[in-house]
Amino acid sequence: MEVKLPLAKGYSVDRVIPFPGGAGREHVITDQPMRLRWGPWRTGRIIQVHVGSAAIYEDYREDCLQKGLDPSGQMPPHFVLEGGLQDTALGLLRHREDAGKQEQVCYLACLLEALINAPSAILRTDLIRRVYQEVSRLSQTLGFRWRGGEGRFIPPVNQDAGDPHHFARMVSPLSNLQEFYAALRGYAADRYLILSREYVIYYPGRLRPLLGRP
Repeated sequence: MEVKLPLAKGYSVDRVIPFPGGAGREHVITDQPMRLRWGPWRTGRIIQVHVGSAAIYEDYREDCLQKGLDPSGQMPPHFVLEGGLQDTALGLLRHREDAGKQEQVCYLACLLEALINAPSAILRTDLIRRVYQEVSRLSQTLGFRWRGGEGRFIPPVNQDAGDPHHFARMVSPLSNLQEFYAALRGYAADRYLILSREYVIYYPGRLRPLLGRP
């Protein structure tokens, strides 16, 4: 059985990538609102894979299982999510069945990214305290643990390669608090849309106890 991806805005039918399913799907955490999986590899890291590469790997995995082979012998091209990115990925896992909260996780990641990596006009004023209050409020609501000094927080996408400093340029001139929040919410919504439609996140098996699974 094949499960086809929903069409993202501006996508043509020939861009739809069949995503395999069927027997041997015990590694599936969720298919919606995001594709989250348990990975078979020995690495303890969380990885993020484009659906095209993930579909190829899932075909390989299914073939291995049918032949009684170990599917960990191949790993698709991926982004490694560590540091602050790992915290964001864990937030997406925690709220795996709630698209609204997952988008809020992305918004919180944008706030943290702005505070740590993208200096702006607003963060050079007393309003920075309001931003930290927003971070604290969201962190409590989402059960997010921020350990501080963790580098990047916004999960990467392939499109970033074309304009790696877009987020920093967007944030830099903002001096009005409401415009700042609105810009980051908009960015978070766009990023979440891409992540949910174009990527699969694989979590290491060591994290299974977080979901009460052996």
